[in-house]
Amino acid sequence: MVTERPTYASMDEVRAAIDALDAEIMPLVAERAHCITEAARLKGDPEIALVPWRVEEVAANARRLAEANGLDPDLAEKLWRAMMTEFIAHERALMERAQG
Repeated sequence: MVTERPTYASMDEVRAAIDALDAEIMPLVAERAHCITEAARLKGDPEIALVPWRVEEVAANARRLAEANGLDPDLAEKLWRAMMTEFIAHERALMERAQG
């Protein structure tokens, strides 16, 4: 799944590429956030926002996907764990808000 990646001639090109990638990534992050909102609605109880086995499953999947795409699996796992931590906190806050 690894594709050939470009070589950039300047930092301006690198920055423009990063900005373009961020524009592609953000809608996916928003869709993931929607899934978290749905999980909060379906679970309802803030005490079950954290599902440890699921965190480990997602982290392992991130490692597999990283490897398949030529990304350092350790870096991917750290990024995904940070993202999961924030989304779990968001999910818990949504559930607490819904409970009043």
